[in-house]
Amino acid sequence: MEDHKLSDPFEDQFAKTEKFKVAGGTAEVFDIRPETADAELPVLLAQGWGMTAEVNKPALKVMAGENRRAIFLNHPRIGWNIDESLENLGISKDKASQYPVESLRRALNILEVLDKKGIEKADVVACSFGASDIEIAAELKPEKFRTLILVGPAGMIGEDSYMRLSKGFLGQRQRAGTLKGQAPDPTKMIGGRPEIPLSETEREVAASAAKEAAIYSLKNPARSLREIWEIKKSQIHERLRELHTRGIGIGIISGVDDPVFPQDKINEIAKADMLDGYLSVRGGHGAVMEHPELYMKVALNMAKAIAEKKEREKVDQG
Repeated sequence: MEDHKLSDPFEDQFAKTEKFKVAGGTAEVFDIRPETADAELPVLLAQGWGMTAEVNKPALKVMAGENRRAIFLNHPRIGWNIDESLENLGISKDKASQYPVESLRRALNILEVLDKKGIEKADVVACSFGASDIEIAAELKPEKFRTLILVGPAGMIGEDSYMRLSKGFLGQRQRAGTLKGQAPDPTKMIGGRPEIPLSETEREVAASAAKEAAIYSLKNPARSLREIWEIKKSQIHERLRELHTRGIGIGIISGVDDPVFPQDKINEIAKADMLDGYLSVRGGHGAVMEHPELYMKVALNMAKAIAEKKEREKVDQG
């Protein structure tokens, strides 16, 4: 008798991507819809630099397990048709000209995917450089977003430099020895705290992250260099204040051991008048990707709590 394997709904949907023409070329879009998806809005996962769907696959699986429809796009590396995208989205060239070119391109990609998918409004979990992308997208089209949960966000630590960024990313790789198979050292301390035990998900993410980032960069080295330059220059905190006043719910999740965008620096800049929530969690810069079973659930719960808070405020105001 032929052996038939049971199909995995998540794997089936992850394998069936859609292609959409956007500002940066052709985007590969992942749309994971659990059969029992709740009535909450879709959640867009906006990735950090070079972190493709393959790296974020465990996080997307957790989102589906929480009965949330999950949207993700691999940003195209070749192509640029900003005029057509601006026309499609009804955005003036003057308004678009104030933003860094690569972050603008990625923001337009996000907006066009939401538009072409017929998604009127979404919650967002944005990691690292993705925070800069989504902040611009929300400024251009605030009506498209209910909550923005920013995880280890770029642009929230003030003036930056290549030297400090490089040191931070190297610090994030301190666990490379154990990721290659060595047993964790229970006496090892990171940031004054015992090292977090390795998980299989963390091994899986670490195995794909460096490979995917290299592929991402090599497909368009010039674009990659411009993107990295914009990470250094990104400043989103003042614009978050404006988005907050316009009714978009905003939360930050910061890892206490994040060497890339250190929590103490974020604490200096993050203020109550630009946020609806702030959570300090255990872990480094890639906490949501490496430990999605913990922190993606935290991010989704935070988005839901902020949305409910906003609804109560509307009722109280009349």
